[in-house]
Amino acid sequence: MAAGYVPVNAQEKFPSHGMRIVVGYPAGGVTDIAARVVGEMLAKKYGQSVVVENRPGASGVIGQQVVAKAPPDGYVLSSGGLGGNVLPPLTVEGLPLDVLKALVPVALTSEFVNVLVVPRNHPANTVGDFIKSVKAQNKPLLFGANGIGSSAHLAGEFFGMRTGVKMEVVSYKGASEILVDVVNGGLQCTFANLPSVLPLMRDGRIKALAVTSNYRSKHLPDVPTMQESGLPDFNVTSWLGIYAPAGTPRPILEQLGRDIVEGMQQPESRQRLETAGFEVRPLGTAQFEEFTKQELAKWGEVIQRLNIKQKFGS
Repeated sequence: MAAGYVPVNAQEKFPSHGMRIVVGYPAGGVTDIAARVVGEMLAKKYGQSVVVENRPGASGVIGQQVVAKAPPDGYVLSSGGLGGNVLPPLTVEGLPLDVLKALVPVALTSEFVNVLVVPRNHPANTVGDFIKSVKAQNKPLLFGANGIGSSAHLAGEFFGMRTGVKMEVVSYKGASEILVDVVNGGLQCTFANLPSVLPLMRDGRIKALAVTSNYRSKHLPDVPTMQESGLPDFNVTSWLGIYAPAGTPRPILEQLGRDIVEGMQQPESRQRLETAGFEVRPLGTAQFEEFTKQELAKWGEVIQRLNIKQKFGS
């Protein structure tokens, strides 16, 4: 019997009791929002409790460790994605766990864009004006990101490459803390995940200059893309999915994958995700595994070109 494999009783129906989805970030961020939609959907489908547990810290690693150490039986899952499961292994040296081996894909749920946002009283109303104002200051542009190697961090570094602006990242535990500092003017900008920043934009507490995708978001139809703002080939999007501990039996992974894909396409789940700023992009287990390989190759090339490396905990 393979090490770490948990035998499944053919007579036992999965799941037979409550489940947990662990989020390695504070409540209110994109990873948390998507996890709660998945959790509520699975609870209704299975007739079992599904608790979303926030275990923030170390740019998501603490939550990942909780799941990696859990029994590989499908009852403890992880909500993660590009910023927590693909980029850190490529950018961070000395991670306390091998994320790519410790957690395995179950299902991809959604995609979202990043948005360049600034304080509402910032004089710039376009990306061009923003670049001019930053260069006139003749000092690095401070921008917030929820961890080195996150999508927000890469979007910021990519922005610096394309514009010649010297960037200096300020790392935070989660999106909510970053946005507080942008609203208060403590930070000049951030490349925020759309779902986490959308409520602040609707309230007029923050100003959007451009989205980082190569398409306009249907949630922000009047906000131009970076490409429309004069930065050719600028295209950064992020995504989220559900993971399980390595060694989880394949039949359980595939059952969860099928059920999550089906559930994300139901009107209630789709509406909740789209209202929050996501694009619904469900993929089952095998497709998610192949998609992950493609993302590792794509971002590995970008990170090598940008030479983004940092030691864990620094």
